[in-house]
Amino acid sequence: MDNRTKGYVGSRVSGKKLADIANKLYSVQYGDASTCTVDDFLFVELKKKDAFGNPRYAIVCDEGVGWEQDEYGTIPVPTNNGRMSHFSGRVHISVDVIKECLTDELIDIAEFVRVFGDRLDDNVALWQNAMSPVKEGV
Repeated sequence: MDNRTKGYVGSRVSGKKLADIANKLYSVQYGDASTCTVDDFLFVELKKKDAFGNPRYAIVCDEGVGWEQDEYGTIPVPTNNGRMSHFSGRVHISVDVIKECLTDELIDIAEFVRVFGDRLDDNVALWQNAMSPVKEGV
């Protein structure tokens, strides 16, 4: 982690709040009482803009894998359900609703993504390339 570039910051997204939303969507779609869980993610603003010049966003998990906002203003949020209980489902949640699930915690992506070999370091660098660094004093 010491070798990772610092200064690329996002906001923690509450997995519990996302799970509440996902479970409501699943119950409407499938009508069963099964429940899912959702991990906390890092919500980041990307350098690239949408067709109207507005910011685009993404969520990133602790392995540095992420999901970008689509052209409809939603992000596919991975859910943990089923036997494997790890990213085995997905619901599309609007960026505005995801923003309502943000915590007050700001985290550098270099610290959010866990350490486990070069692959995760490469993932961090890829996301940093897609983000703008936070300017000092802002």
